[in-house]
Order: sequence, then structure tokens, then C-alpha cells
Amino acid sequence: MSEKNIILEMPIRMNECGPDGTLRSHIWFDYLQHIAAIHAEKLGFGISAIKENGLIWVLSRIKVVMEDAPRYDDILQIESYHNGAEKLFAKRQFIISSAVSGKRFGYASSFWLTLELPSFRPRPPAVFLGEAVHDNEEKEEFFSMLDKLSCPGELSGELHYDINSSVIDLNDHLNNTFYSAYALDWVANARQSHIHFKEIQVNYNRAMQFGEKLIVKGCLTGDDGFYVE
Repeated sequence: MSEKNIILEMPIRMNECGPDGTLRSHIWFDYLQHIAAIHAEKLGFGISAIKENGLIWVLSRIKVVMEDAPRYDDILQIESYHNGAEKLFAKRQFIISSAVSGKRFGYASSFWLTLELPSFRPRPPAVFLGEAVHDNEEKEEFFSMLDKLSCPGELSGELHYDINSSVIDLNDHLNNTFYSAYALDWVANARQSHIHFKEIQVNYNRAMQFGEKLIVKGCLTGDDGFYVE
């Protein structure tokens, strides 16, 4: 491993798996967020470093393809690297494999914003990262610019959640992982069965704070897809 990329091995815990013994889809987001934070800290532009400059990192968009669902007795090997910027977004890629067999389980692209405190105005990532923002631009990028998501039809099937203390993270808002978990709940309720995502894109538009109430609704599409707000 060079400084410009990071590879971590992480055992899958039993409480992260569903009834079929495989990793629940929304847990992927937890692993990816974790390795991104660790790598950024090692490179000197993690949460603590940019806060000293009056900035925060915000995950804006992420797209994940899940080629297979790993079992609870496997060990994940996750590789991640940042690879340039696009407009106001800093980009980061992920590859998820089995440390036991070497089989690839999936891959992802993510787009991050640096926001100025307390105004939350976006700043170009190069302002803080400098030339490091161009590292790994020659490496594989799984998805180019992740566009805005458009609603394909009428939304229904409301689920309601209270944003309580147990889901608030160190940035003092609802942790990113829970949005994919709530989307999983909505689709499973609509289909009346346990499900695994094969592909999902999440666009984050607004942070939810402690004490707020979240409404989730969506629709199923004819191509075995879904849309959730």
C-alpha cells in the first residue's frame, strides 16, 4: 500500500448479516465511510485537519454496485483511493473483495464536498488539498459525474422515523449509513420480502438533526428498480 491508496481487512460481524447469513446491503455504506475517513486522516486532510481550517467534509453522492453478498464468516478487503476533482466535488473510489478467496464483491464511486463553516458554502477541494487532489487520476474510476436523481412517478408508502440520539454521528447529524438503511426498509416493505440491493445511488441533499422527524416514501419501477425520497 502506498500513501495514495489504502487497503483494510475487516471481518464481517454476525450482527451485520440478515436471515440468509449474508451482509445486509446498507452495511456497505458503513464500511466505505469508515475507510474513507481513515485514509483521509492518514493523508492529512481528514475531519480533524480540515476543521482547523473552518471546513467540513460532506458526502454528497455515492453509487455502489454489489456483485455478490459476502457471508458472515468472510473477511472483507476494501481498497480505496481519491482520484481528482470534478467541479466542486472531490472523488473517491472503492473496491470490495474477499480477503479469503480474492473474489470481488463490488465497487463504488463517491463525490465529496468541502463546506465552509458556519455558512456551509461549498469551497473547491483544491483550496485545501492543493496538488494532492490530482493523485490517482490515472486509476480506474467506476462512475463519472453522478447526476441528480429525478422522481419517476407518484410516491407512496410512507415510513416515519424519529431522529434520536443513537443515530447521530460525530458531525452531529444523522449518520449517512441510515439513509440507505431506511431506503432498504421501504423497498422491503413494498415488496414484502427481505432484499439485497444490486446497485444503488444515494444523493444527500440535507442533514437531519437530533429531534427531527423523517418521512420516507417511494415507488417501484418496472425494471425491478426503485426510487426513494
